[in-house]
Amino acid sequence: MRRSGFLALAALASCARPEAAPSSVAAGTLPPVRIAALGDSLAFGTGASTPENGFIFRAFERVRRERPDSEIDNFAMGGSTAADVLRLQVARLRRRFDVVIICVGGNDVVRRVDAAAFGATYARLIAAVRRLQPQAQIVCCGVPNVGRSPLFGGPEAGAISALARADDAQVRSVVRREHAAFVDLYAVTSIRHADESRFLSDDRFHPSDDGYATFADALTPAVMRAAAAGGRETLR
Repeated sequence: MRRSGFLALAALASCARPEAAPSSVAAGTLPPVRIAALGDSLAFGTGASTPENGFIFRAFERVRRERPDSEIDNFAMGGSTAADVLRLQVARLRRRFDVVIICVGGNDVVRRVDAAAFGATYARLIAAVRRLQPQAQIVCCGVPNVGRSPLFGGPEAGAISALARADDAQVRSVVRREHAAFVDLYAVTSIRHADESRFLSDDRFHPSDDGYATFADALTPAVMRAAAAGGRETLR
């Protein structure tokens, strides 16, 4: 397994629980899959006590329980925008993958990239992944509500949340056109709780282990469905 990446901006997490992920007829009887992850440090798990406690790896572990010998390559790089993922990460999809998870957008918000420009770049990103991996199931994570970070306050927090919502709408639009799967991280990071601090790591940007567990609850069903659609008898 290969992993790379650190730092981008995530946001607060919630404790909402999605519907249960599909289960196998008998654990360990399903064919393995190869999964690739592209994105920023949220995709890598920065802020968790170990990378394995990040939400993408947690979802992968659920897949691997039902599909032994499955593999994941996490190509996420810290600080990445959608343009960075398109320019630096997509080309690393050199071998065949069954599922490609894309999680990027928080840094575009923080850098105040125009929503329309972000959407156009995101569309090119998905198209590039489709060209290299035409057989793969694509799972797209929405843009988290970065404005909920306590490092932003007052009018700035409102403006950042509004841009995150606009960028999230751009992702949704691309996902609909491309018939990809969508994971609603904006909703997950917009719910208020009495003790929100436990969902954030010490840097007050990235999720903590508890925060990533909540993100994993949202992501896992989509990844399990994608694995079921993309699985094959042997890894090639």
